[in-house]
Amino acid sequence: MNYGELLSIFLIDLQSIFRKNVVVKGASFQQLIALSVIPDDGIEMSPLARKIGIDNSTATRLVIGLEKKGWTIRKTPLHDKRVIQVFLTEQGDKVQSQLEKQFEKIGAAIEKEVNPLDRHETIEYVSSLHWILLKIILNNDKIV
Repeated sequence: MNYGELLSIFLIDLQSIFRKNVVVKGASFQQLIALSVIPDDGIEMSPLARKIGIDNSTATRLVIGLEKKGWTIRKTPLHDKRVIQVFLTEQGDKVQSQLEKQFEKIGAAIEKEVNPLDRHETIEYVSSLHWILLKIILNNDKIV
């Protein structure tokens, strides 16, 4: 099995686990992903779009949907009116906390399946894979 095949299977399995176990009533999976990556100090629209792998117009529609639910708010900073930042509302912060608890449950279930003697090494390998993926993202969003 090569890296491409392994990554494809890994993506499908992770999506399956997350779609079945990370649920907030009335929210789409894409909305939950967006909510999970918005930091406490907010994020600009373009970096949000890049982070979740969608174009800016799709990110705008996504954030508008989150605003309608009362989970986010868009603001323009005083120094540059062209920039739009997205912040979690108090309600959005609560939903993000719910998501983090659900992520922790998934993590705990995975940890139970890993041999205790291999846990540290497994985390190191997965962290290393994560850094490689981030490096690819930072160098060039499009591989093909």
